[in-house]
Amino acid sequence: MSSYSLSGLFVLFCVLASLCSAAPESEAAPTYREAIAQMEPMDLGGMDSRVAQILREYYRLSLGGRVGWEQVESLRFEGVLSVPQGALHFVAFKKKPDYCKIVLFAGKERVVMSYDGTDAWQLNTMESTDPVAMPPLEALNFIRDAPTAGHLLYPTLPGKQIELLGTRMVGEYTCYDLQVTLPDGQQVTYAIDRTDFVERQQIVENAVSKSLEVTTHDALKVVKGVSVPTVSRMEADGVFTHEVRMRSVEVNVGVMPWMFARPSGLYVPGRLPEGAVEPDAQWNADLTGSAPVDAGIAAPATGSFGLDQPPASAFDETRFPDLDAATKQSILDDIGDL
Repeated sequence: MSSYSLSGLFVLFCVLASLCSAAPESEAAPTYREAIAQMEPMDLGGMDSRVAQILREYYRLSLGGRVGWEQVESLRFEGVLSVPQGALHFVAFKKKPDYCKIVLFAGKERVVMSYDGTDAWQLNTMESTDPVAMPPLEALNFIRDAPTAGHLLYPTLPGKQIELLGTRMVGEYTCYDLQVTLPDGQQVTYAIDRTDFVERQQIVENAVSKSLEVTTHDALKVVKGVSVPTVSRMEADGVFTHEVRMRSVEVNVGVMPWMFARPSGLYVPGRLPEGAVEPDAQWNADLTGSAPVDAGIAAPATGSFGLDQPPASAFDETRFPDLDAATKQSILDDIGDL
C-alpha cells in the first residue's frame, strides 16, 4: 500500500515502456493494456508444465476459471488500515485490466492515488486542491500493483517470466512459491496454497525504500468466484508496518474508466443514500460511524460481502498519522495490490 510528496511533474513514458515488450526506438512502446489486447489472460501455451499446472488450478479455484473471470469487470473495496499510530478508512477501485484508484480518509482530509492506464496521479487535500503527477518511484510501485488480480494472469506476456522456486510454509499452509519477473525487471513472488490454490502471501521490493515487503493474507472469502483476503498484514524487512481489514467487497458496481482520470479528483462513486445529492454528507457519516456504509443501498446482485463490524475507533475524525514516506507508499501500494 506511499509517500505524499506532491511536488514536481514527470513523464511516465519510461515506466509504461518497461511494462511491455520491447519496441523499436523510433516507436512508442505499447502500454500494458495494448500489449495484452490480443492475449487470453489464462493462456498457458508454452509454459513449464509444473508452473502451468499450478496456474491452471489457481485460475479455477481463485478466479472462477475462464468463464467466471470473464464475468468480472471491476471490484470495489472498502475497509480499514491500521498502523501503530491509529486507523484510517479507505475505499479502493479496480477495473480491468489495470485501472486502480485508492482514497484514504483522514478526518475531513483525503489522499487519493490513481492510475488510468497512462497517467499515475495523486491528490492530498492537506497540501493542494489539484491533482498532480505521482513521483516516478511511487508510480513504479503503484503501476506494478495496478493490474486487476495481479501478475499471474497473462503468463505469456512478452518479457514476463514465471518460475517455480519451490515450496515453503506460510503460517500453517504449505505453499508453492511462484516468482514473476516483469518485463521491466521488477519481481513479485506469490505463495500459492498447495491444497486450495489461493494466494497466501506476496513479496515485493518497494521501489522507494528498497525494503522487502511481505504481505500475508488471512480470512479469505469468495466473491463472484474471486478469492479475496479480508485481512492482510504487511511487514517491511521483518518489521510490522500495517494491517488492512476489508469491510466490504463488491463486484461489477458500475465503475467507469473516467473515474480513474485526473479530472475525477475526489469523486467516490456508489455510496450515496437514495436521493442524496451531496457526497460530503455520506463521506462524513461513514467516517464517524453515524451511518452504515451501505445505508440506503441494496446489496449488488452481482456479488459482495460485508464484514460484521469495523475495528473500534477506525472511523474517528483523527489527523493523518505522521508516517514516514516509505511507510505511506507501502500502505497505498498494498491496498492497490488487493
